[in-house]
Formats: sequence, structure tokens, C-alpha cells
Amino acid sequence: MQLSYRHIKVVLAALIVLMCMYSCKKFVTIPPPGGRVVTETAFANDSLAMETVTGIYIQAMNTNLTLLNGMGVYLGLSADELTEPVINSNDNQFLANDLLPNNTIITNNCWKSGYALVYHINACLEQLSNSQKVSPALRTRLMAESQFMRALTYFNLVNLFGNIPLVTGTSMDNNMNIGQSPADTVYKLIVSDLQSAYAQLPDTASNSRPTRLAAAAFLARVHCYMRDDWSQVASYSSLVIKDSRYQLVKNPDSVFLSGSAETIFQMAPVLSNNSTAEGLSFIPASPSGAPKFVVTPSLVTAFQAGDNRKARWLKTRTVGTQTYYYPYKYKTGRSSIPPTEYNVVLRLAEQYLIRAEAKMNQGNISSAIADINILRGRAGLSQLPATLSMANCLQAIMQERRIELFAEWGHRWFDLKRNGLADSTLQLVKGIHWQPTDQLFPLPSSEIQLDPNLTQNPGY
Repeated sequence: MQLSYRHIKVVLAALIVLMCMYSCKKFVTIPPPGGRVVTETAFANDSLAMETVTGIYIQAMNTNLTLLNGMGVYLGLSADELTEPVINSNDNQFLANDLLPNNTIITNNCWKSGYALVYHINACLEQLSNSQKVSPALRTRLMAESQFMRALTYFNLVNLFGNIPLVTGTSMDNNMNIGQSPADTVYKLIVSDLQSAYAQLPDTASNSRPTRLAAAAFLARVHCYMRDDWSQVASYSSLVIKDSRYQLVKNPDSVFLSGSAETIFQMAPVLSNNSTAEGLSFIPASPSGAPKFVVTPSLVTAFQAGDNRKARWLKTRTVGTQTYYYPYKYKTGRSSIPPTEYNVVLRLAEQYLIRAEAKMNQGNISSAIADINILRGRAGLSQLPATLSMANCLQAIMQERRIELFAEWGHRWFDLKRNGLADSTLQLVKGIHWQPTDQLFPLPSSEIQLDPNLTQNPGY
């Protein structure tokens, strides 16, 4: 079922506003938005159920630079990808890895936006499971979509904060003083949600809705991070790579267009006069002004000679005597026309890199190098020999991930942490500012004050 973009926004406006109103309160005490709206109206028939679950994506995209819409900007500052010509105090805490627990970006953009979305998803799951007015096939699909989105939300929360509250319902009594669950427990829910989504989602659909192969692609990423079963990582990523519906786009300029054959899952911008959060953040607001966020010199020099991604995905702006490089993957900032670029969540290039990592850890170096070389070929680079050592193969994967995935979803920040390279890499870049405990963000101090069962992360 396809709904018009305008129709979705109009019908869901009141519901989303109510949800967002409550997101400023302690997440575990959020009441159902509108009281009886969700229980008696939102799932009264197939059309309303479809619109209400579509509201999950709209809520995720309704504010820029939040957990699922542009948070990679702040993770790029935290890593060694991005800096600012003119630094503001909140951003500087990320750049210097000197975050305070009362940082408003941490509190509002990361934590509250994430848990407000979790509440919306949990409400959808609860009502769908009890609904007798939604057709069985659609109910199954919408529950699977909701589980996919809950997995995506918790994946980002757990990688930012570590041990976090695992909220799976909307009961105020159950959630009143919920404590933190170990990261491993959070990952178990993520895997469970994705396995259910993989079993229940349709095999074909618009890439603006999760599909079976989107769940497979995300399972490949999750198991890669967990390092628990490399055969599953290779299997899930191969399912996606072998499907002819997804193809690497030859021209890097076209990778992030809404109709890109490389996109596995994307979310449409919903704010008026905007394209993607990344485009709005990275592209200079005026024809002569400096970009707000620029690429670090170390990233610029990390591109090999002849890599066409440097020419296509970086752009320069000279202000006075200073030349700045800024990310140019997304090429539209503020725009009054319907967006042509969407927020790309999963794309095929990452699956090649995930499978390469799996093959390497299975001891199949030549297959790992073959996957790396596919991306190098698109970039106009020479092929790597299949006889690399495991250490050099890992280095090649990390290099390729750094260049292919820069300024996307915080991949670099997460890669350094999960591979045990954050300390050695960022100590050199950040100097005395860097501490090993900086690998996790602080829990918001306002949340700890409200819930005595929450424990602050070490170092804060």
C-alpha cells in the first residue's frame, strides 16, 4: 500500500506532535499520546494502521541531527573525520571528546529522540498484536517493520551509551524505575527483532520501507559488530549481494539519489525546504561562506591518488586564504522542491565490506580481497593482490571502510571502537583530551536524577 507523502504528513501531524511533546519528559513515564488515540483510532482499519506505522519513519526524520537523522555529524567530530572552522561549545565537546552529562545534544538529540521513537514503536507493536481490525497479512508486515525500526534505534543507542534501559512496552508501572541492561542483552533483542523481521517482511517493496533483504543486510552488520558467527555474517551479506535488484552505482554522484540501485533501505526527508540532514549540515549555507563542518586533513590525505571518490564526494570552498574540504556525498542542502536525495541507511557497498571482514575472519583472505577490489574498481583504483597477510587484509578493510563510508552514520567512530583501535588512533589525533572512557557517551544527568537505577558511564 502506497500513501501520498502529503496525505501521510497531514494525517499524522497531531499524533507525532503529541508524541514529541512527551519526549521531553522522562522516557519511562511517557503516557500514551492522546490517551485513547493509539488504542481506539490509530489501528481501527488497514489504512490507519499503515499511516500510524509510517509515522515511525516520519518521527525519525522530523528533526535534523537526531539519533536516526544525521547523528553521524557528531560521531564524525568524535572520531577523526570532521572538525569545524568556527566551533560552538556543544559541538566542541564532541570534537575534544570532553562531553558533559548535561550536553543538550546528548540529552535531546541522542537519548530523548531515541527513546521517544522506542515508545512510538512499542505502542505500535502492542496495538498491532491485539488488533482484530487490521488484516492479518498487513498486521504481520507492520509488526515486522516496527521490529526492524526498534532494532535500528537500539543498535545506535547501545553503540553510543553501552548499557542502557531496555524498554519493550509502554506500561508506566513496568517502566517507572527501569534500570540498565547489559549491552549483550540489548544485542539479543536487536537480533531477535531482526530475525522476526527477516522472516515476516515482504521480499519486494519500495526501499523506503524495510524489506526481507534490508533485515538481512542489517543482521549482517549486527553480527559483524558482535563477532559471534562469521558464517552468518557472510551468509546474510551474500544474500543481499547476490540479489540482482541491488547494484553498485558506477557514478559516485548518483549513490545517494532516492532511486539509486545501490540503496537497500532509506528514509525520506520530511522537513519543508530541506533535503537530508547531511546535505543541510555539510553544504555551505551561503555561496561565499565557510562550511559549518569540514573534513580533517588526516581524512583528506587518507584518499589514495586517483581515487575518484575524493573528486566526487569531497568539495572545496576557499574563504580568504583558507581552503576547506567538506563532505559532498549528499549534494542538496536547503531546497523547496521534493527531495531527490534520501537518508540512506543501508547500501550495497557496506555489504561488500562486511562480507570481506567475515571472509577474512574465516581465513579466506583471497575472497575478502576480491570484495574489497570490487569497491576499489569503482573508485578507479588498482587491484590489491590476493596474497595479502591477514594483518594487511584487515588494514585494507579498515582503509576501504574509512573512505567508502566516511561521514555516514558514524561508521568510522564505531569501527575504531569495535576493532580496539580507538585508543591508539584517537590519542594521536586528540592528544591529552582523549581518555579510554571517551568511547562511550555519558548518560544524560537529567535522566539519572529522575531514575536512581541508572548508573553513569565511567569517566563522567
